[in-house]
Amino acid sequence: MKWSIEKNILLDALNNVTKALTQRTTIPVLNGIVFEINEKGIDLLASDSELTIKVHIDEKDVKKIEGTGKIIIQSKFFVEMIKKMPTDVINFEVEDNLKIKITSPYNQYRLNCYNPTDYPNISIEKNNDVINLSAPILKEIINQTSYALSNQEVRPLLTGLNLKINGDILECIATDSYRLAKKNLHLATIVEKSVNIVIPGKSIIELEKILSDDEENVEIYVFKNKILFIYKNICLQSNLLEGTYPETSHFIPADFAYMINLNLQAFYDAVDRAALLAENKEKNIIKMHIKDKEMIISSTSNELGNAEEKLSIDSNNKESIEISFSSKYMLDALKVIKEENIFLLLNSDDKPIILKPVTDESLIELILPIKTY
Repeated sequence: MKWSIEKNILLDALNNVTKALTQRTTIPVLNGIVFEINEKGIDLLASDSELTIKVHIDEKDVKKIEGTGKIIIQSKFFVEMIKKMPTDVINFEVEDNLKIKITSPYNQYRLNCYNPTDYPNISIEKNNDVINLSAPILKEIINQTSYALSNQEVRPLLTGLNLKINGDILECIATDSYRLAKKNLHLATIVEKSVNIVIPGKSIIELEKILSDDEENVEIYVFKNKILFIYKNICLQSNLLEGTYPETSHFIPADFAYMINLNLQAFYDAVDRAALLAENKEKNIIKMHIKDKEMIISSTSNELGNAEEKLSIDSNNKESIEISFSSKYMLDALKVIKEENIFLLLNSDDKPIILKPVTDESLIELILPIKTY
């Protein structure tokens, strides 16, 4: 079995497929990349048993194919090896079934390979219920919610993204119990079966890295215990997290005592500067004092001193309010908003802080205040 391929085409496929690999696997063969050579081209596949990515290279993009079959190449050093090959075309030849020779006119390597029969049987199949989203829209949904995912395994469900679909309404929610991001979307067509699943955070973040800003469609297939995304020549399949995601709708108040219209960039910069002198570097706690048309953002450090930032605001309430929060959480939330102005919605110093773009009803972000006494 032999094939020749341009280096940049192979590297593009490898950069996508290796996103499924992890250093933590206890199954040695899962450190490998499956190369399946067939009459349609080359299929590359990698998996950590929870996340699987498959990339198809069409036969028109392969310089030469002789023979068909499957070989599993060890991933360690392989991608770096391909990057450093001195020519634009790389030749591969399988020797003795479990060795691969990689050559150019100037160099050659021989690598030991894994036995294909040891690789788990991974099925990637579609069903009849497809949901179509454009890549930029799906990428934005992930970007505007995934920052709020938990990284604490104590509550596994909170490490995942909750995806709900009812009719033509898609809703994505992420929360680590201290902050929350919620994004709604009207689908072009009605989905017959309701969906309420939790996608692992790692899977959804790797999907965002794969998606580009072109107008290509992403096909989404939801199964009982897994989800499949198909984008161009890439299949990303992920197991789902088991269990029912906690109900979060009651966390978001319906009415607010304070509705403050802010320039996003001015607010971001003020919070960012004030955070420089925050006492607790882990939470970066800062204070926000609002009275009538003025906002003062301040921080204090016993060691360094204090900082104070003033902003002119448009508020519906002249009463004074002071509230403390994590500047890190606030900056994370502000980074994903695309509009020039936002609403900052408040009730009291112990109730959630809500952020919303002024003209975009689809995105809601929540941050819990921090008591400083």
